[in-house]
Amino acid sequence: MEFKITSKTHDKFFDRMLVNFRVKLGPKETIKIDDAKKLLSDQSKDGFIVIYSMKNSYGSRNVNGLAHIYKDEESAKALLQRYILKKNGVIYAERKEEKAETK
Repeated sequence: MEFKITSKTHDKFFDRMLVNFRVKLGPKETIKIDDAKKLLSDQSKDGFIVIYSMKNSYGSRNVNGLAHIYKDEESAKALLQRYILKKNGVIYAERKEEKAETK
């Protein structure tokens, strides 16, 4: 597995760093969001990392991704959509039974 950061830009409006990356996978290898976070945290150690998207390139073993790096977790929670926070494990999904009990 080869990890490479293709570009970094600073978004001044939301005070975050946008990082595009590419992972070249070997045969029968897969990558998960937690694996990508770990690889990215080894490269840049500043801030709270949220993987926004990861997409496979059709016909190749490359995965292109976009990560947002915030200064802290609270600013990420304030700016990002709920489904992205759930898929990154920042917040957890509420069960339907728990919602029904609270009503």
